[in-house]
Amino acid sequence: FAAVEAGTELPVFRGEQEYYRKDGSIMVGEVQVIPQVDAEGRLYEILGVTRDISERKEFEAELRRLAVYDPVTGVWNRRHGEELIAADLEQARDSGQRLTLLMLDIDHFKSVNDTHGHQAGDRVLADICRRILDTVNTTDVVARWGGEEFVVMLRNCGIDDALSVADKLRRGIADYPFGTVGSITASIGAAELAAGDDLASWLARADVALYQAKRSGRNSVRPG
Repeated sequence: FAAVEAGTELPVFRGEQEYYRKDGSIMVGEVQVIPQVDAEGRLYEILGVTRDISERKEFEAELRRLAVYDPVTGVWNRRHGEELIAADLEQARDSGQRLTLLMLDIDHFKSVNDTHGHQAGDRVLADICRRILDTVNTTDVVARWGGEEFVVMLRNCGIDDALSVADKLRRGIADYPFGTVGSITASIGAAELAAGDDLASWLARADVALYQAKRSGRNSVRPG
């Protein structure tokens, strides 16, 4: 009421508030508190208006989620994965933390889509992603790089330990029952962060290692 006493224009308050519906669900309301004044500028009532904006807030949250997550597998998408890996790379320059990239590609994935359809292919992607998440640490970065390719950044992990993790992952995928799709294998390249690496050169070394794993007959792991 200080504005009233000062004779200045009364502000309109706008904000958001959560409310519980009768069924226990939460409604997000956009609240406006509007002062009502008479011809002489005297306040005679305050009008409160609440508008349900729950759907809009859910839509905005979904847009934020899609900006960083892959919709098929639920892990980071490539853009956000690159951001996280680049940030760790910069920190490692000062801290000396050992970081290793794994680049994984599903062998003969095109034939899965061609033979069983894209829905079956999406299920394979999701299942392999779960194998990755079950194998690595929760602090590691897992991102879908595109198509049938994933990149994993192992934190506090040198190349020898990373190769062990990669081979465990390779075996876990080869042994997993993929239902009507049948046997699936993956090839993996590994590259530890080296002095002088930037993100592009580090990824390129992992990609070369993956290519070597493919050339060696697939279903294998190679260092780069």
